[in-house]
Amino acid sequence: MTEHDTHSPLDALLGAAPRRVFRHWLSLLVLALAALGALAFFVRFVSGDDSPYYSAPIERGNLTPLISERGQIRGAGEVTVFSALPGRVSWVSGKSDGEVKQGELLAVIDAGEVEGAVEVGQSRLTSAQAALDAAQVDAMDTASRLARFEGVWRRSGGRAPSLNEIERARAEARKATLAVEAAKAEATAAQVQLKEDEGRKAGAEVRAPFSGLMTMRHAQPGQMIGDHQPLFTIAQGIQPLTVEVPLDTRRAEPIKAGTLANIRLDAVPDALQSATLTLLRVSPPPQSAPPLAVFTIEKPGPQVRPGMKATVEIELPERQNVLLVPNAALEFEPGARGPHRRERIFVLDGGEPRRVYVTVGASDGKRTEVFANGLKPGDHAIIGWRDATAGGGK
Repeated sequence: MTEHDTHSPLDALLGAAPRRVFRHWLSLLVLALAALGALAFFVRFVSGDDSPYYSAPIERGNLTPLISERGQIRGAGEVTVFSALPGRVSWVSGKSDGEVKQGELLAVIDAGEVEGAVEVGQSRLTSAQAALDAAQVDAMDTASRLARFEGVWRRSGGRAPSLNEIERARAEARKATLAVEAAKAEATAAQVQLKEDEGRKAGAEVRAPFSGLMTMRHAQPGQMIGDHQPLFTIAQGIQPLTVEVPLDTRRAEPIKAGTLANIRLDAVPDALQSATLTLLRVSPPPQSAPPLAVFTIEKPGPQVRPGMKATVEIELPERQNVLLVPNAALEFEPGARGPHRRERIFVLDGGEPRRVYVTVGASDGKRTEVFANGLKPGDHAIIGWRDATAGGGK
């Protein structure tokens, strides 16, 4: 059979070239190579890298710093209402927010101990008043007796009564006067203490000090509270609305008044509110606490109310040509987790982690600017374990 006879009439009609044996083997070879490549890729995908760490390259580029801090919307003239006595909260108004009227009952505290103190104080005051009355009667009696003795003594020309009797009467009169002063002091102290206890007893009923808007309720029914513990926060008005947040100055340059920010409400995260930095509170030296930034919401929407939780997002000027590492690299620890005094990252060096101490700068929430010797773009910073249980076992 000739080579031409091996083809069908359709092949001859289409002008197909005679099939060659080497083409057949070439096709098989290409298919085999493709299968081997796919298998190698699959094995690589399933087994992953031999390194036990996930890593990401260190880059040099531009960064727009972003500060994100948590805070709470506050109204104008906020006042915190504190408890006047310790005890158990037996009743709390159902309002967690909304308007309140001056004198409105907000909570009732079980004041059993204070009520007992009031009863004891009343008894003490009654006893002190009785002692004062008795001392005054005794003082009047001794004073009258001394007056009679001195009258007789003058009329007799000093012959009667005797000098000893006169001196004794004078001493008893002075003693009675001192007893009256002591009784008065005791009665006054008992009265002051009773008034204080009665005032604390009256504090068992917690009422709104003025008409306004309740922004937060700190106490719950059945809760044990101490003396001078926060119960409610009430704002005198709605405008202006502000947010107060702490600032971590290690992560960014100090900001100035007039800095713009976006306020993202937890209740409605898509409705961004524009705000301006109006006040920066700095603690007196030594500055143990971070500075507090007060942002005023420019045009709050109707859904913005005091007491709402919110996040303040502040964009700072762009920093150019800086060394950047993923934020996860600053949190990674190859050994047992514990506190560390200096910021550091770990880079892969021959497949093993090498610690590099860094000074951190600004961050955009995903990457952080760092300053370090021996660190360059292209180095791979470790950001985590491939095996989630590996870190805990080391």
